Amino acid sequence: MKRSPLLAIFMGVVLALYIYTSSVRPSSPNKNKIVTLEEQIKVALSDIQNGESPEAQMKGVLKMRSLAENNPKNAELQWNMGLFSVQTGQYEKAVSRFDKVIILDENRLDAYFQLASCYTALQDTSSAIEALTTLIQKSDGELKQSAKEMLEKFN
Repeated sequence: MKRSPLLAIFMGVVLALYIYTSSVRPSSPNKNKIVTLEEQIKVALSDIQNGESPEAQMKGVLKMRSLAENNPKNAELQWNMGLFSVQTGQYEKAVSRFDKVIILDENRLDAYFQLASCYTALQDTSSAIEALTTLIQKSDGELKQSAKEMLEKFN
């Protein structure tokens, strides 16, 4: 047999394999796209808030939880997880989250207010008063006034 037909058959098989593998291979258009942590948080929050079913909302919560576990020093993630804990009545977890927020971002004074609310729900009056007293010392304006009003309810 001559060389030309063998070469043509070989090239035909190689070309057919190339076409087949390139059409079967999944494309990944977002492969090079870098998604920031803030964007991931926004997507997870959107899933939670706009989820059309409890399953869709839970998917967002699980995303947020994973992000919080992988980024334990992100105050915004801890804040959101604290709010979710409050919404589900998990006040002990919320206290832990808001404590982390205060450690990570001492200027996030609204975390003291949330902390006081959680302690109140847990009937831990002394810790609630302590959180409110600290908030009153550190804050001003509306937040300080709200803390004073809440503190007056304990007296």
